[in-house]
Formats: sequence, structure tokens, C-alpha cells
Amino acid sequence: MGSSSIVVLGSLHYDIFIKSNAIPKIGETVLAEKWFPKLGGKGANQAVALNKESIKVKFLSTIGDDFFSEFLLKRLQEENISLENISKVKGNSGISVAISNESGDYSAVVVSGVNLEISDALLYDNNLWKDASFLMIQNEIKEEMNLAAAKEAKKRNIKVFFNAAPAKNINIKLFEFVDILLVNEIEAQQLSEDNSSNFVTIATKLSNIVSKVIITLGSDGVILCEKDNTPIHIKGFPVNVKSAHGAGDYFAGKFLIDFIKNNDFENSIRIANKKTAEFIST
Repeated sequence: MGSSSIVVLGSLHYDIFIKSNAIPKIGETVLAEKWFPKLGGKGANQAVALNKESIKVKFLSTIGDDFFSEFLLKRLQEENISLENISKVKGNSGISVAISNESGDYSAVVVSGVNLEISDALLYDNNLWKDASFLMIQNEIKEEMNLAAAKEAKKRNIKVFFNAAPAKNINIKLFEFVDILLVNEIEAQQLSEDNSSNFVTIATKLSNIVSKVIITLGSDGVILCEKDNTPIHIKGFPVNVKSAHGAGDYFAGKFLIDFIKNNDFENSIRIANKKTAEFIST
């Protein structure tokens, strides 16, 4: 990879992770086993996953002036993520609460906090983009910020990887700048306006918007599609799931690293699919 780097723009959260026998229903109280704090946010998770592969990561995000911020900065440093592009503003840091059950399934609630106030000032600094091969963005910050970053990346012939998670309405203009789209089933259905379970058809529809599409299907594996090509279904690996929390971000990091190395779209997805199965079972 030489001196290649990846610019990751996205959310940074103080995660409260709860291990429980069950995920409560509406109106139900469940006594859980334990909880612990984690570094979180899709932006931070993906930056950490990439950084573990020994590629230079430039992570742009924002923290508040609350007591959570010290924990977040310390954890980023422990993960060898540079704090150069982490700004601090008045307000509450982003947080999320995730509850995982015995089967490894989980539900989460996110409060974005100052993640919605990331400044675009750094986007116009050429030093940020130096040696960058990809911009990586997600859906936990303001869409206007993602769009501004994608435009700046394209001005410099830098490719854009968009993990459109969590599901929400997206300005179609953003897709003009996206080279690779990663979504799960719910996000794929929403973006394609197709609520069926025919993800082969959905992948084809999405490939008319973005030329390379990846749809993760949990235990059913992954569907990939390149524009004007037939979608390919890669089956999942049967494993005993300990926790699926962070699996999507781990997949994204593993895929992108291998794709940068080898420029083989299908094989990079196969590798990420296998590695993610190992990740959720350990």
C-alpha cells in the first residue's frame, strides 16, 4: 500500500454496552448481567478496524466538553488513532446504549450529540487528503457534511466508500460521488424503495445508482453487484455468534483494506465475509 492513507469522517460515541439474557420489549424491565464502556460510533469503529491493518488513518470527528470526552480521547490514543482531526466543542459527546442477548443479537439507541456539529473547515485543507486513496463515510453525522467531504474527495480523484447506516432518507445527490455502497437488508430495502426480500433484484436496482454495491445479509452472507453485471450471492459461514455488535463496521474495514491492496471486488468481499464470521464468534 505504500504511503496510502484513508480519510474516515464519522461519528464518535461513548458506548454503554449491556450484556443481558434478553432484550426488553416495550414496557418490560430486564435484569442484565453486566455493562461496560466502549469506544463507539460507526466512524470510530471503522477507523479502528482500518488502523489495525497498519494503514494510515485520518479520522475526523468531534467530542463535547463533558466527562465522556476524556474517555474517548484516551481510547483513541490507545488504538493509535491520531487526535489531530478531533475537534472539541461545547455540548454533549455522542453516546449509544447497546443491549446484547445470549444469542449475540443486539439493539441500540444512539444520541448523536456534537457529532452533528463536526466542522467542515478541515475538509478544505490539502494536507488532509495527502496520499489518500479513499474517503469513508457513514450515516451518523449530518448529510451535508458527508456531501461536502465527498465533493472534496472527488476533486482530488479520491474514491468514496459509503456505508449508508443507519437507515435514513438520503439526498440522491450524494450518490453521484460514491464509488462503493455498503448496506444491510433494511438499508437496502429503504434505498431501493423495495420492501421485498429479493435482494438480488434490490442489488441490481442499487447498482444503477452506485456502480459497486454490497448488501450484508447477516447469517445468510453477502450479495454484491457491479453495474450491468449479474449479482453474486456469497453464503455466510455457520458460527456460534457471541456478539454481532460492531460486525458491520469490522466488515467494512476488512473489505476496504483488502480492496485497496488487491483491487478485486468479489474476492475482497469473500475475505471480509469470512473474517467477520470469525469476529462475531470470538
